Amino acid sequence: MMNEISRRRLLKNIAIMTGGALSANVVAGVMSGALAQESISVDNPVFSDAQLELVAEIAQMIVPDTDTPGAKAALVHDYIHAIVGDWYYDNEREKFMAGLKAVDPSFMSSDEAGRTAILTALDNEESDEKTFFAEFKELTLVGYFSSQIGAEEELRYEQYPGPYQGCVPFEEVGRTWAT
Repeated sequence: MMNEISRRRLLKNIAIMTGGALSANVVAGVMSGALAQESISVDNPVFSDAQLELVAEIAQMIVPDTDTPGAKAALVHDYIHAIVGDWYYDNEREKFMAGLKAVDPSFMSSDEAGRTAILTALDNEESDEKTFFAEFKELTLVGYFSSQIGAEEELRYEQYPGPYQGCVPFEEVGRTWAT
């Protein structure tokens, strides 16, 4: 179960994956137990059904199904909904919702190439502040790697790790460790 992983270690690993900077509200959400799980309740729902579907599709484009399940299977969209609805301050929520509403309306009806082009344009936006898409990617990665799927199937999670081995060739390990 995910609660058995040290949250401090989880945050450290995610910060490394996202370039070292996590939003304060994401850190607060994870530290309080807002982890992607089998079911996630949202006390303050802010997304419409269509917006939640859009969030799920964008997250799935960021972490697609490969030899391991992707973002949809890990319920990353529900995690993002919980963080934005329950943990964001009003001004942060408004900014996120404005960014979500600004996503090209043709995204949902586009093929994969069209969706990729839309997300690439969002990813290339320049700003002095963190862009909507940078924040979205951060939430997606935190949600995915804090889920059971992300920790146990994508990363290599062992509840009771074996002895310390200081130098092991990556080929022998095969995946990054979650513990």
